Amino acid sequence: MKVSNIITNNKFIFIYLVFILLFVLFSFSSDNYTYFKSELGLISILTILSCLLIFYSFKKKLELHKIAFLIILIFGVLMVFLAPPLMFPDEGIHFTRAELITEGQLYPEATYQGYLVDGYYFAIVVANGVTGFTFLEEPDFFNPIGDAKGYWSTVTNTPFYSYVLSALGILFIKILDLPIIFTVWGSRLCNLLFYAVIFSYLVKITNKDFKIPLLVLGTMPLLISQVCSLSYDSFILTLSMVIITYLVKMYNEGIKNSYLVIFLLSCLLISLIKPPYIILGLAIFIIPKRKLMENKKQFYFIIASLIIIFFAVSMQYMGLFRNMFNFHVVDVVQTSSNISLQGQINFILSNPWIFIDLVAYIIKSIPYVFLVDLNFFHYGGFKGIHFINLLYMIFFFAVSIFYCNKVNLSKLKRIYLAVLFLIVYLGFYFIQYLQWTPVGSNIILGVQARYFLPILLLIPLILNLKNDKLKIKDLDHLIITLVIVFLSGLLILTISHYY
Repeated sequence: MKVSNIITNNKFIFIYLVFILLFVLFSFSSDNYTYFKSELGLISILTILSCLLIFYSFKKKLELHKIAFLIILIFGVLMVFLAPPLMFPDEGIHFTRAELITEGQLYPEATYQGYLVDGYYFAIVVANGVTGFTFLEEPDFFNPIGDAKGYWSTVTNTPFYSYVLSALGILFIKILDLPIIFTVWGSRLCNLLFYAVIFSYLVKITNKDFKIPLLVLGTMPLLISQVCSLSYDSFILTLSMVIITYLVKMYNEGIKNSYLVIFLLSCLLISLIKPPYIILGLAIFIIPKRKLMENKKQFYFIIASLIIIFFAVSMQYMGLFRNMFNFHVVDVVQTSSNISLQGQINFILSNPWIFIDLVAYIIKSIPYVFLVDLNFFHYGGFKGIHFINLLYMIFFFAVSIFYCNKVNLSKLKRIYLAVLFLIVYLGFYFIQYLQWTPVGSNIILGVQARYFLPILLLIPLILNLKNDKLKIKDLDHLIITLVIVFLSGLLILTISHYY
């Protein structure tokens, strides 16, 4: 390696180490030093792997898809094993659904007592609770799976295809007859590998000037944490990356039949899971008019497909609106907690001025959702999370605004995308108010930042300036280094909180 390359590498290694030192200082408290040796060991491993990645990324800077794959794989695998079982948001409910699919139930079969699942599931749930026991702390995690059965009351009611990979992971572990904890790890790994392979391919095929912005979008810490979980969020986020990639390809290259089918099919599949994402399909109209109208048959196909998608999603949820947020509870918790769809609608109709309070609440919630209450697991409050998130937001918006991605939209089309963003954003609040908030409340419960990840992918298209790339030496390598920095921050939060 040339001397100049060594010096450059050392510069980025130094930047990385400075940030990691800051993250460690902000993330640790006196309570953590009980397990100082394990924390020191894990962070040392993390630092070594990250530095090797930085060296590799400088050497392979023209093969960004390989760098993307390694970044996601290395940090993802660490998250898979270090995050306590069932500690991602609603991971226990998603685990139940994946487990039922391994037993041949594509859709949950409810009984008077609940849903019949394998008994090993309860060993994880009971041991875990909300405390987050790791595999180092709970010996019961290494018990055999066994043949016992038991009943569980809560499970999702979403399309089965979003759980196929999670179920395959569990099924593979059952066939190998490995201990209980491996069902969680195996399921998480299948979701992670699915995302890593698809995303690296997307980076490879996307337009040259969009590769770095796409890398930043696809490695958001919250996004990576979700693709490492058992949740169907992994499926949604993978296809969301497909949507944004092919949207940009069609904008730059024109509308090819294969691009169009992939884009529309991805929109359909994620919309059937969470209806607000149906609006992403309308983003296709940012494509220049001459390209949209160049082939009249294609244009009519787009219109017809969007109508069919809207119709299909509407038909699925018209009679199942009470399940729109994809939770089905055998025990009638809505009655005891004063949650009622019809009751909430009646309240709104008789108190229309409540919208003023709700809009004010939504506006005031923005910093709390994306900074204060942002959670990677079941809850926020990790020491250091606000500092890391604030720095990441600065980095994310700086890349989105100043890095030239060659998708130079007119002001009107930027406003159009911003309106789509707002519709999806408000749509989730609307659903949560009807389905998750007690009747008569002037606040909205249950909204989490992870719901908005698919529409955050639109930010670089909405905000990007029409300037050439910033004149900063080794800018791409600096961005890659900072991506590695913030994913390391995610792992440090995990290590400092649970180990």
